[in-house]
Amino acid sequence: MNTPVLETERLILRPLKAEDVQEVFDCWMQDEDVCRYMHWHSTDDINVAEYFVDYEILMVDSDKWFRWVITDKVTKVLYGTCLIYFNEDENCWDIAYNFGKPYWGKGYATEAMKKVMEFGVNTIGVKEVIASHAIENPASGKVITKLGFKYEKDIPYDCNGGEIHTTGKQYRLIID
Repeated sequence: MNTPVLETERLILRPLKAEDVQEVFDCWMQDEDVCRYMHWHSTDDINVAEYFVDYEILMVDSDKWFRWVITDKVTKVLYGTCLIYFNEDENCWDIAYNFGKPYWGKGYATEAMKKVMEFGVNTIGVKEVIASHAIENPASGKVITKLGFKYEKDIPYDCNGGEIHTTGKQYRLIID
């Protein structure tokens, strides 16, 4: 199934395109603050952004991997990215998201992920989803709980390309 375009009140969620490389790089990949609690490093090498975009373009027709860039509906400015994918290790669906620093705290993550969850439930038949965040990133936990997830347990959590080992909070949502 091709990753579809999704729309919210303020946002367009769409698959990545080759032309997104510079904006992806500028928005979050080179920002240490954004990458601090992610599973990858910040980078000053635009080739890393190119590799990321190329990979996501290859995954666009997967039935187990759906990633979108999140853009402003009016200006088309790229704010971040979000994902729902089948986590083989956990044997259930998982979500993730990240935003450029200028777009933190504006409700975009909750708005985008509500639409992603709606897609997951109504289009691909998701019945169970997990989500996690580093304990040092409680804002992400607020997004996750606003989506209806319930705290499940603390887990080991590697950030910044595995350079930071910390504790994460894992949540689960079971859809009836």
